Amino acid sequence: MPAGLRSVHPLDLLDTVRRWLPGASRWHRDSRALRPEASEDWLLEPTTRDDAVLLFPHLDDETAVLHYQRLKLQLRERDGRGF
Repeated sequence: MPAGLRSVHPLDLLDTVRRWLPGASRWHRDSRALRPEASEDWLLEPTTRDDAVLLFPHLDDETAVLHYQRLKLQLRERDGRGF
């Protein structure tokens, strides 16, 4: 590649182009407006050993549950879904 030129990742290119397309506002959504109702929010459901083992099959049961709980807490915090 010639000096001074850098490659552009296809997703960066898409992000740049989509801002100029009609209806670009559809791409900018508030996560709080898209949040599911509390009764339908899987992040608020109790953590089960079976789900954890399926998600982390390489770990023992107890460690898998801990990793799954940590993952759910991180997702809830990131999305502002409460604890």
